Amino acid sequence: MEFKQLRHFVAVVESGTLSAAADVLHITQPALTRSIKNLEAHLQAELLERQSRGVTPTEAGTRLYHQAKMILNEAARTASDVTATAKGLRGSLNIGVAAMFAGDPMADVLIRLAKSVPDLTVNITEGFYEDLITDLKTAHVEALISNFPPGVADEGLVFEPLITVQSHFVVSATHPLANETSITIADLRECRLALVRQAHVSSLVADLFADENLTLLRPAIETNSLSLLRSLVLSGDYASLLPQHLLEQDIADGRIKLLDMVGTPFERSSGLILRGH
Repeated sequence: MEFKQLRHFVAVVESGTLSAAADVLHITQPALTRSIKNLEAHLQAELLERQSRGVTPTEAGTRLYHQAKMILNEAARTASDVTATAKGLRGSLNIGVAAMFAGDPMADVLIRLAKSVPDLTVNITEGFYEDLITDLKTAHVEALISNFPPGVADEGLVFEPLITVQSHFVVSATHPLANETSITIADLRECRLALVRQAHVSSLVADLFADENLTLLRPAIETNSLSLLRSLVLSGDYASLLPQHLLEQDIADGRIKLLDMVGTPFERSSGLILRGH
């Protein structure tokens, strides 16, 4: 098995067709087809399902794709690091940071890191857990700073808890529920909800409603922007589920209220996530 074959296979999976991948790789389609067939013969596994509109990876192909991405990225990073070391250039560190930690706390960490290792370049990728985990497994980043979704477990990852994050349902001070006490799930169901677009968050909220034999209605707004959710809450028209530490100043200023509800706040461990060895 050669690096060239892995690059060819990754290009086919990401392009969706052999012809498109051949264009990306600047080789002929027959040459690419031979490369993929030789790889399948070497691994004794069918890696691609040929369909009328292109190709999709089989289960074995999906596993190879993730491993190949990691291998190729590690190889490229190793070559870059060796070259940089030989030339006396500074090194780099790629870190994935969950959106909820991308504000002032992360800035403080980076300032301290820059002072302690002045020749280090830190590349930060902000995102949500599901996307960042993929980046970690495929070696786009060396480590993550993120929350740990409920029930998460992965034999290929190492989780190092550092803090506990509390998330509350919140509204603005002008919202009708702002001054209510002991709010029920039924009360929340009457609100216009704006939620972060993450599978584990949707599941968490749906389970809370299910415990009261209620069905969670589709949120009025779903987004991958926590700052937008904060703005929607401050508008007075929406309730949302947000980490408390992102709203401390708004809460202190009386602009945002935490809703007093049974089953909340949600608490999740957060910290460092690394690839296992």
